[in-house]
Amino acid sequence: MTPSPAVVQPDRDLLEEILDELDIEHTTDTEGDLTISTAHLTIYFLFGGEGDMFTVRALYVRQYSVDDKRMLLTALNEWNADTMWPKVYTFTQDNGLMRVVGDSQIYVGAGVTREHLTTMVAHWVRFSIKFYRWLTDRLAFEAD
Repeated sequence: MTPSPAVVQPDRDLLEEILDELDIEHTTDTEGDLTISTAHLTIYFLFGGEGDMFTVRALYVRQYSVDDKRMLLTALNEWNADTMWPKVYTFTQDNGLMRVVGDSQIYVGAGVTREHLTTMVAHWVRFSIKFYRWLTDRLAFEAD
């Protein structure tokens, strides 16, 4: 009988180690969160209060007006229907402008193998960036 792979409890140190192995530049924001920042998005690595949920959250820099809401929601619904992650949605800021957020989550309360965690992080980061490119192309097409 083949032994089961070791299960780990993900934490910040392990995530930094994985990001280094994947050769992904990362930093810590002013609130102490582990992040990846580009000109177009910031990706946050978050743990639930109990440490049982692991979230990769992308906050996209571009802002949209309420006038763009119908076109934007149509595009986001299309992505969500066709793609597993990230699941994307909008939030409206106090100034009335909308921002797009992408979330990928997994329950890790019982632990996860390091290999699986590494694969998830690599895919979730890649697809957060892929979504930005997809949305830019999709909205440019819609505007034409």
